[in-house]
Order: sequence, then C-alpha cells, then structure tokens
Amino acid sequence: MPFKGFFGKGKDKGGDIDIEDYLNELSIRDGQIMEREDVTYIKPVVLDVEGKGIGTVISELEKNNVIVLNVKALLHNKVLLREIVKELRDSCIELDGDLGKISDEKILIVPAGMRISHSEVQSEE
Repeated sequence: MPFKGFFGKGKDKGGDIDIEDYLNELSIRDGQIMEREDVTYIKPVVLDVEGKGIGTVISELEKNNVIVLNVKALLHNKVLLREIVKELRDSCIELDGDLGKISDEKILIVPAGMRISHSEVQSEE
C-alpha cells in the first residue's frame, strides 16, 4: 500500500512509497529474528476456510505471545466462526488470557497478565 511522503522519506519527496518495503529497510535485525523465551512477540495468524490454525494460536498463547488473528476466510461460515471463537475464549479462560475484536476480520488474543479494555478511552484534548 503506497503512502505519500511517509516519515518524510521515499525515493522522491512527493512520491509514493511502499510501506512494506520501507519498514523492511528500517529493520534493526536484518531479518534475523531469533525467538527468546523472555520476550513477548506479537504474531499474526491467519485461519483458513476450515479454521485450521487454532492449534498454532493456542500454542503461541501458551508461550505468552500476543496473536492478531485473521478470520477473513471464515466470515462466510458464521457457525464455524462462532465455534472457533468459543474454543479460543475457553482457552483464554484456562490460560488466564483475554480476547477482543479489532475488526470484523481480526481478533486480538493476549496471554496471561494482559487484559483488553473493551471500552474506548476518550482523549483529553
């Protein structure tokens, strides 16, 4: 997705840049991410049309990682989507995590020690 003058950089001052390319250029690890147990990661997970990937979500939750779950492929199957959300909710209760809706297509799942505020915070300006 191109952005005009994002962070004031790009090939030319007024041109579009590809945000993915730009963020890759900023990488402080040069693609060498080695997972450590003492670090909490935010990981995107995509479920397929059959809901496969739930095991990955639960495994990452057990490692105390945060999951941004993409359920776009399941939007046409509301029954399966409800079952998956119930399974995730039960796992969150068991592991003392939490889950919340980011959008129709994305669910945020957090590990023990974190909670999701389900009410909007008003700015103080």
